[in-house]
Amino acid sequence: MPIVASRSAEIQRLLNDLGNPRRRDAAVLRLRSLGARVVPHALAELGRLDAEARRALVEVLADVATAEARSLRNRLGGAEAELSKPSISQDAEAMALEGFRRLPPPRRGESAAVSRNRGEAHLVLARLGSRLARKDLIAGLATLEPNRARLYCEAAGLIGDAAFLEPLARTAQSVPEALSAIAAIVRREKITLRSRILRHLDESVRATIARAVSAD
Repeated sequence: MPIVASRSAEIQRLLNDLGNPRRRDAAVLRLRSLGARVVPHALAELGRLDAEARRALVEVLADVATAEARSLRNRLGGAEAELSKPSISQDAEAMALEGFRRLPPPRRGESAAVSRNRGEAHLVLARLGSRLARKDLIAGLATLEPNRARLYCEAAGLIGDAAFLEPLARTAQSVPEALSAIAAIVRREKITLRSRILRHLDESVRATIARAVSAD
């Protein structure tokens, strides 16, 4: 996948921020949400990173399962590679939850930056398997404009349950990721189109869920 110029510049800036103690936590959180896209940039910058930035980079790459990421973690070596994954996960969860405390509840018309920051925190938690912000995630899907919902849909696909189906279905017409999230939830929760839990939903919502299931 070609690297988009604006995204490349953002990743470069965030990698530089790993060396700044005041900006490091926010940079780690954002880089984790970018996943495997960080790896080629990190490889290019590795020689310029100090010890603290390299330790933070191990944390950034903790959940990236590509061969390139594993190779990069091996290259980092030493004390950085000795960080235990449970500790990394706990730190990432704590940072994401701290991010929520700094943000208002989801509301229509909020700034794109606020929606994105909240969505990135949700995605970090979801990738860790954490459901501590479940209610906020449902509220975001039900409240925000569809063009703000992509990260929320991706997070819902990872940790969502039946309560997510209705807000996801109402978002699906504008956000393709919502259909993927519905399919993942239905498969994980073993929900069928005849399940009692779907009977209270509007016909249009049930039709969207059926479409997501058939496309899976």
